[in-house]
Amino acid sequence: MQQRERVRIDRQLASWDVDSARGPWTRWLLESVRDRPGVRAAELAREAGRPVSRVKSQAWRLAELGLVLRSGQSYRLSEQGAAYLAGRER
Repeated sequence: MQQRERVRIDRQLASWDVDSARGPWTRWLLESVRDRPGVRAAELAREAGRPVSRVKSQAWRLAELGLVLRSGQSYRLSEQGAAYLAGRER
């Protein structure tokens, strides 16, 4: 992943985290999807104590950035999402 793209994504995710009334969520959701490919929104919502509609909305935002892929009601990281998280853990 190019540095310019990483910076753009960092800025967008930080903006969403700051604007969230319930606190940061982007890294949590990305890591949850990475650690459990195919996880359903309802499972994530139950575990986090969040409304299912909120988790779906957040997953859609990540999908719009190209970080998450949706298949029915389940989610998995895209190649770009995996590269983004791998770069953050270095």
